[in-house]
Amino acid sequence: MVFMLALGIVFIISVLGVTGGMMLIYREKWANFVSKYLITFAVGAMLGVVFLDLLPEAISTNIVVGNILVYSVIGVVFFYLLEKTLLWYHHHSVYHIWHSKHTPEEKAHPAGYLITFGDALHNFTDGLIIAAGFLTNMQLGISTSLAVLFHELPEEIGVFAVLLHAKFGRLKTIIYSLGAQMTAVIGFLLGFYYLPLFEGLKAIVLAFAAGGFIYIASTDLLPETHNEKDLGKSLAQIILLILGIFTIYLTSQILHE
Repeated sequence: MVFMLALGIVFIISVLGVTGGMMLIYREKWANFVSKYLITFAVGAMLGVVFLDLLPEAISTNIVVGNILVYSVIGVVFFYLLEKTLLWYHHHSVYHIWHSKHTPEEKAHPAGYLITFGDALHNFTDGLIIAAGFLTNMQLGISTSLAVLFHELPEEIGVFAVLLHAKFGRLKTIIYSLGAQMTAVIGFLLGFYYLPLFEGLKAIVLAFAAGGFIYIASTDLLPETHNEKDLGKSLAQIILLILGIFTIYLTSQILHE
């Protein structure tokens, strides 16, 4: 029952991710809106999951707390290296990609294939993280899935923008993005069946995920919010960030009861 529910959630997140990207093709204004405001909500959700769910669960295992924090640092470094190598053109700001001038090298096909491969690896990791969450308990599985979903929508809008600028056609962009999204299902299946076979590995994945979420939230997403100079819109972003944290807290409390 838990397996089918979790698998369905991962599949839905993957499909919704592509749907978010397709908004850029057919509804650019909506894509800009989602990318601009959902990012701050995603930051709150990811930080909420890290400090309210992932790290407490990992620390509650028999692994030494110091080791848990080491695995979290490894998560930060891994996602940094991933972005510096495979995701070197991985922006979340649709406006930056869509309206800025780029050199011919940035528009070349290799950039499109590179971002697709990097996105696939990232989604595979997301699937593995969700599997570790559901293997721990339903509460952590749902919370982690929500954090991944809220981050995935604006991220895929950025990926679509890169692929379109890499001269991929609309259909090719959709197909490649969907393929990259489906690696999350593979990551989930491998994680769900193999993580229980190795003692302590689940806690390591949770700690690693915490580090990854901290990196993504603080270096990829949060800086994008500083581009907003309007006071009213900035306040809206602050409220959305707090609401993201509160959503994870409330979800955890409801599922715990």
